[in-house]
Amino acid sequence: MISFPKISNNVSSVILFLTTSFIVISIIFFNNNSFAIESSSSNNDEFNIITAADFGCSPRAQENIKNIEKFNPELVLVPGDLSYKKTANCWFDMTKGLDSKIKIAIGNHEAYEEEGPIGEELKKSIMDHYDLNKSYYSFDYRNVHVLVLDTQLELSVDTLQAAAIINDTSIKNKDEDKDKPNHKKENPLLERYPTIDIKDFIEKNSINVKDPSLEKLEEKNAQVPDLEFDKGQYQFVLDDLKKTNQNKNIEWIFVIFHKPMYSSISKQLEEYIMRDKYQQIFDKYNVDLVIQGHNHIYSRTLPLSFNSQEISEPILDQNITNSNNNGTFTQPNGIVYLVVGTGGDELYEITEKPYYVQNQYDKGFGFVDLKIDDKKLDGKFYSLNLVCQMKITEKKKKEVLDLESCMPPASGTDELKIIDHFTINNS
Repeated sequence: MISFPKISNNVSSVILFLTTSFIVISIIFFNNNSFAIESSSSNNDEFNIITAADFGCSPRAQENIKNIEKFNPELVLVPGDLSYKKTANCWFDMTKGLDSKIKIAIGNHEAYEEEGPIGEELKKSIMDHYDLNKSYYSFDYRNVHVLVLDTQLELSVDTLQAAAIINDTSIKNKDEDKDKPNHKKENPLLERYPTIDIKDFIEKNSINVKDPSLEKLEEKNAQVPDLEFDKGQYQFVLDDLKKTNQNKNIEWIFVIFHKPMYSSISKQLEEYIMRDKYQQIFDKYNVDLVIQGHNHIYSRTLPLSFNSQEISEPILDQNITNSNNNGTFTQPNGIVYLVVGTGGDELYEITEKPYYVQNQYDKGFGFVDLKIDDKKLDGKFYSLNLVCQMKITEKKKKEVLDLESCMPPASGTDELKIIDHFTINNS
């Protein structure tokens, strides 16, 4: 009988270390923007993912986080605008109980658009905290694939509106010196980028969008920055969704980002430019759910498809609309778009309900709980039962919610209100 010498424990440890290191390095080298998250439970179990955006660190946001923790989610998806401060420290402190479960998208309040140079530092600190080497990335969790985009890297209607220099001839200088330049709207972007005429800007970027806000800018002889955008994000989306669509282990595809493609009509505009750029890709590769923020409201669409003939009029799934459904979609032909900007910052007023929005809400803060059981997704929007006072505005003498007065309810009366309930069946 041939005997082999025993390998010492030290040698075994070295071999194990080298093997593990090689596997880790190989994974990182293959794609440093895509990764898988290990699940702590079996694949057959129901699990839940919670999402909300636009938090801040007020008592309202803290109450929201406290209620999210009670649901014990396996993932928390936050589509941007975390702290609304020059640092994210209060956000990190407030969410430390959920820290390992949180995946974020970058919002305009974590970027140069709102904060100038400090915004770049804030963005870096957030990315470092969540161990991100880029602000767009993707990951798999059980049978769900999540693609995260950074809308600050995109040309958007919101950017045009925010960054425009308005030459308003109706505003005179105080000394009425006609030789002095007209009044201009200041914006931190202008310190960084040169300006060009808006018509040339639109033509240069191949934007064929008839949006009222752009027409108003043209009428006011506006100029906007010649922005440079990260083209790598677009290619990453193409490659990522194509690969995911071929993965038989993935049943659900979610996309999250900050500025909304579709929303109830409120303070922030719908992003037609991004819609034109990305929605056809989402349709082609069977995205199920798009989760957005930026508008401080809740909004949910019917399943939508891109309308190449009229970008402002998405195509509804006729099988669903003709059946007068109550929020249950079986093998829908289209994508459901959520806006969950109800994390805790100020609320916006909804001024209009587009035909493609099925449910909307602007009276409170809350979150969406997504329960996934194999090929069934059950979503509920919960509103916090906060106790708030009303106040009268000074200028318009209008009765509005006094946000600073909103406090958690007394102990024993903290039940959440279900505002919306929808189900998607892919079986």
